[in-house]
Amino acid sequence: MLETRTQAAEERDKEARRTNIVLYKVPESDATRAEERNKADIAFCLLLCNNCLNVGITEDDLLRVFRLGRRGDDTNKPRPLMVQCASYTTKNIVMESLYKLRNAEQKFKGVVVTHDMTVKEREECKRKVAEAKVLACWDTSGEYLYRVRGYPGQMKINKIRVRN
Repeated sequence: MLETRTQAAEERDKEARRTNIVLYKVPESDATRAEERNKADIAFCLLLCNNCLNVGITEDDLLRVFRLGRRGDDTNKPRPLMVQCASYTTKNIVMESLYKLRNAEQKFKGVVVTHDMTVKEREECKRKVAEAKVLACWDTSGEYLYRVRGYPGQMKINKIRVRN
C-alpha cells in the first residue's frame, strides 16, 4: 500500500513538472526589489527564446518565472531559474530549439537548459553521469565521448565518436 502511494505521488510530481524548464547560469539582476528582479528574469527568458532560439513566445506563454533557492551574498554563482510554460507544446518547442545555443550571442552561451526533474529522476541522472565518467576512464583510445541523453526517467548513455 505504501509503495503504491509513493508511486502515485511520484507520478503526480512528474505531471506537475511536465511543463517546467530550469535555466542554469542565468545572471541575476542587481535590483533591490523582487518585482524588478523578476521582470529582468522574464525579459531574459523572452530574449533567449525569441532572439536566440527563434521560438516566438510571448509573456502569456510563461505562467511563472522564479528563482530557486534563497537569495544570498554569493553573486559568483547565480541561482537556477524555473520557467513554467503554459503548455507542454511550448516547452517542447523550446527544448527542440536548444541546438541553436551553440551559435548564440556570448550572454546566452553559458546558459544550460534542462527539464525539471523529480528527486528520483535527478538521482538516476547522477548515477548515469557517474557511469558515463567511468566508461570514459576505461576508454583509453580517446575516440569516444560518453554523454547522458534522453527524457527524465528514460535517460541512457550515448557513445559518441569524436570528430577530428
